[in-house]
Amino acid sequence: MRTHVVAFRAHLGRTAGSLAVSGALLASPAMAQGSAENRDTSGAHFTLADAATIARRRHPLLLAASGRRLTLAGTSRQESAIPNPTFEWRKENYGSPLPRDEFLSLGMPVDFYGRRLALSSASGLVAARALADSASTARVVEYEIARAYWHASLAFALRDAATAQRLAVDTIALIEAQRAQQGQVPQGSALRARLEADRARLVEANARADVERARGDLARALAIPLEGVPRPTESLRIESDQRLPSVDALRASARATRSDLRAARARADESSRRELAERLGIFPAVGMQFGRKRTSGLQTGTAQIGVAIPLFDRNSGNRQRAHGDVLIATGELRAAELAVDAEVGSAFLAYLHLLEEYGRTANRGSLGSGSRDLAARGATVAAIAGTAYREGAISLFELLDAERVRAEVRIASLRAAADLHLARLELMRAIGLPIDAERLLPQTP
Repeated sequence: MRTHVVAFRAHLGRTAGSLAVSGALLASPAMAQGSAENRDTSGAHFTLADAATIARRRHPLLLAASGRRLTLAGTSRQESAIPNPTFEWRKENYGSPLPRDEFLSLGMPVDFYGRRLALSSASGLVAARALADSASTARVVEYEIARAYWHASLAFALRDAATAQRLAVDTIALIEAQRAQQGQVPQGSALRARLEADRARLVEANARADVERARGDLARALAIPLEGVPRPTESLRIESDQRLPSVDALRASARATRSDLRAARARADESSRRELAERLGIFPAVGMQFGRKRTSGLQTGTAQIGVAIPLFDRNSGNRQRAHGDVLIATGELRAAELAVDAEVGSAFLAYLHLLEEYGRTANRGSLGSGSRDLAARGATVAAIAGTAYREGAISLFELLDAERVRAEVRIASLRAAADLHLARLELMRAIGLPIDAERLLPQTP
C-alpha cells in the first residue's frame, strides 16, 4: 500500500510539472523549444515576426499585388503621355506635265486648355492609389497569417494540455488497476478510472488532429509546404497595465494610417481631376503644322492650324461619366471612413473588456501571470483532491472530477489568452498597424 501511495504522490508531482510546462508554453518560447512535443515538428525559433518576414519575401499574392500596381500605374501614365509629333513628306503631280511639288512638314497637337495637365495629375494619383491598394493587400495577407499563427499556437498548447491530462488519468487508472488486483478497491473503481483514461485519450487524439489542421491553415496562409511549418514560439503575454489611447485618438490614427483609406482618398481626388479634364474636353482640339514646300522650282514655307469644331460631339457623355465617378468615389470614401470608425470602436471595446476581465482574473501585473495563476489554482485544487483521496476523505469520482477541472481550467485559460491576443490583433488591424508592431500606439500620458 505504501508503494502505491508513493507512486501516486510522484504522479501528482509529474502531472503538476507537465501542466506547468504547458502553462508556460506560449509565454516562454525557450521552454517551448525544449519540450519533446515541440521537437516533433521543428524545434526552430518561429515568431510572428518570422512569419511576417516569410510572407513579405515570397508570398505569391504580394507578387500579384505588385503586378496590379504596375499595371494601373502604367495604364494611367500612358493615358496622360504627351502625343508624338507628326512628320510628313509628300510629293505631288506624278504622271503630270506639271512640275512635281514637294512638301515637308512637322505637326503637333497643342493643349491650350490644360486638359492634359489635369490627366497628368490624375495619373500621379492613380500611382498613389495603386501603391495604397498594394499595401492593403499586403496587410490583408499579414493578418491572415497572424490569425492562422495564433490558432496554430493555441492548437499546440491545447494538445499539450490534453497530453498532460491523459498522462495524469493514465497514472490514476494504472494505480487503481493495481489496487483492484490487490483487493484494496472494488473492480468498478478501476473500470471507472480506465474509462476516464480512454476518454482523455480520445480528447488527446482530437487535439492532435486539430494541430495538423491548424498547421495546414498556417501553411496555406504562408504559401509554403506543410512540412516547412514549425511550431509557433511567440509569447502570448500582454501587459495588463498598458495605457491605451482613447478611442477617438485610435480612430484619428486609423484614418491617417489605413492604406485602404489612403487608396479611397486617392481615388476620390483622381476622379475629381478626371472630371476637370473631361470638362475641359468640351473645347475644340487644336493642331499646328509647319513645314517647307517646293513648287515650280521655288522654296516656300507652310503653316497650318486645325481646329475640331464641337458641333455634334461636345464630350457630354464623358463629362457625365466623370461626374458619376466623382459621386461614386466620394460616397465610397465616406462609407469607408465610417466603417473604419465602427471597426476601431468595436475592436477597442472588445479588447478592453477582455483585457480588464483577464486582468481581474490575474490579480497581478501581467496577463501572462494571469494565465499561469488560473492554471495554478486548478492544479492546487487537483493536488488537494489527491491528498484527500490518499487519506480516504474523497472518492475516486471526486478525484477524477478534480483532475478534469484542472484540465478544463487550463484549457479555458489558454483559450482566454488566445482570444485576448486575437482581439488585440483585430484592434491593430482596425488601426492599420503592421502585425509585428511592438506597441499598439505611443502611450498616452
